Amino acid sequence: MKRKFAILALALCLGASMTSCGSDKGKEDTKTESTDTASADDYNLDEAVTLGEYKGIAVDKVITPVTDEDVQNEIDYALSNPVEVTDENAVAQEGDTVNIDYEGTKDGVAFDGGTAQGTDLELGSGQFIDGFEDGLIGAKKGESRDLNLTFPEDYPEESLQGADVVFHVTVNAIKRPSGELTDAWVQANTDYQTIDEYRAGIRTNLEEQNQAQADQQMRNDAWTKVVEGSEIKEYPESLVKKGEDAYEEQVESYAQMFGMEMEDYLEQLGMSQEQYNSQKEEYGKSMTAARLVLQAIVKAEGYTTDDEDYKNRLAEYVEQQQTTEEDFLKQYGEDIVEEQIMMDRVFDLIVDNAVITEKQETDSTDAAAADTDAADAQTDE
Repeated sequence: MKRKFAILALALCLGASMTSCGSDKGKEDTKTESTDTASADDYNLDEAVTLGEYKGIAVDKVITPVTDEDVQNEIDYALSNPVEVTDENAVAQEGDTVNIDYEGTKDGVAFDGGTAQGTDLELGSGQFIDGFEDGLIGAKKGESRDLNLTFPEDYPEESLQGADVVFHVTVNAIKRPSGELTDAWVQANTDYQTIDEYRAGIRTNLEEQNQAQADQQMRNDAWTKVVEGSEIKEYPESLVKKGEDAYEEQVESYAQMFGMEMEDYLEQLGMSQEQYNSQKEEYGKSMTAARLVLQAIVKAEGYTTDDEDYKNRLAEYVEQQQTTEEDFLKQYGEDIVEEQIMMDRVFDLIVDNAVITEKQETDSTDAAAADTDAADAQTDE
């Protein structure tokens, strides 16, 4: 449930980022004094936004069909994954993946970074120093070998440059791609019994994935239409700042992920400080537009945290999270939980009342091709 809640929490951001801040209909931005958090006293909702239509909007649900090629690609990928060889007499060959334990010693003493257990190594990949992988070719499962090797002179660790060492290696398993789809392989590696059942199961799984993706995209598209159809007359600075802070936190987390300072990270992206500030501001405004529209719909529908639907949704989150309501609210924050549940309700309301047209992904392509053919025919005439 935690994963689901985290994904849903991004829905507001996603929807907002697609709206270009809603519709500006000739009115200049009006900003109030900046505060760290948004509150009802920061602005008048009716003065900040004029809500557009949110019931009965038309939206397409575009479903990607599953082809035989899609199914075969899944099978090919599964067959390419190394599986453990069960033949006791099998020996490791180049291209095999071996699972190994190893200890490296220099002058009889283990050196730092030279010991590991349960490591998968593809023989011939060149991941280890010269002679290591070649020294395991021909080994059987359970066999141990001592490899007398020499580190290269330009090895990054100075203490090992040109050093003579011994690696004591034990082969725990030999793995290789099965390469052939058989009933025996299906039974050994899947929950199915036959090739036909396996193919049918893959197709069903892919169709379910495509349906889920189509549903999510349709929900996002519907939300985008609602926000774009509303008039944002004022961008309260407290809300804009909240969005800008969220944007900055995201970018900073990426920079930290790559072990870089913000200035270096932006330079790596080819983004100037001015461009970064501009994008942050636009993001803040788009988040503000989405929040204002959300609040306007919540108000129009009379949603509150005391009604039965809200309580049921909160209880469902808490139950699936396997925690208590108090701990759940403490973990995420009451404001975030409230905004998220209201977002869930509004999305459901919009979709439940939308006029949805289901299409296959190829429909638009075929239509475009037909228009092109018609145009060509007219030209020829």
